[in-house]
Amino acid sequence: MKIARALPMMLCAALAACAGAPVSNTVDAANMMSNDLLDPAKEMARRWGTVFTDPSIRTQAAKDLGYTIAPMTEGAPGTFSAKSDEQVIQLPRSPIKTRSTLEASGTTAALVDRYVFTFTATGDDGRDSKSASDVDKTPLRVLSGFLGRFDVQPTDPIKAGIKSLLPVDVSLPGARIVFDPGPIADPEHKRNRSAIVTIIRPGAKNPTVPQDQTVPAKAAQDKATRK
Repeated sequence: MKIARALPMMLCAALAACAGAPVSNTVDAANMMSNDLLDPAKEMARRWGTVFTDPSIRTQAAKDLGYTIAPMTEGAPGTFSAKSDEQVIQLPRSPIKTRSTLEASGTTAALVDRYVFTFTATGDDGRDSKSASDVDKTPLRVLSGFLGRFDVQPTDPIKAGIKSLLPVDVSLPGARIVFDPGPIADPEHKRNRSAIVTIIRPGAKNPTVPQDQTVPAKAAQDKATRK
């Protein structure tokens, strides 16, 4: 376990930092650090926090997935945002092309309130091949890949809902995740649709989903479980 392997090194650093301090203070500091490292809830809260506060990981995570996004800049008073250029995702042997963007927004330049990933798929020829069905998993691959750079992941019910193209609205201890699979305009070409994934920070001042993202009341629900 990564946390357990890191513990001795972290404790040594804590003890070194306390050199010259009374023994009782040194032990107390080491015990406090040990407790924090061994508390899964605190560690997961720290990781989720970086999703919304660490611009360097955010930029690199987006870049790893093909999105080039700059730091958030001010728009209307009290609003900050950054939006990537559109990229085209096309899986091997699949006729379907998915145009995708990433947008981050918040009320300050240093704190993201919301990430919005859009996925607009076109080119469905109506055949239910494996390569075509793999396209359905594109939003989940992007979401999992992005969050994975911060050492967190969506829970299994979220994954199942997105893979099945079902609406999802789930509040986790570190984020609210909303998936809107979009309407089907043509049942014979059901993969031609526009889907949206939104990651919302707990406590965001304006935590509503985008106006064009409406999630039905029967959206998939999930208990707050730790991954």
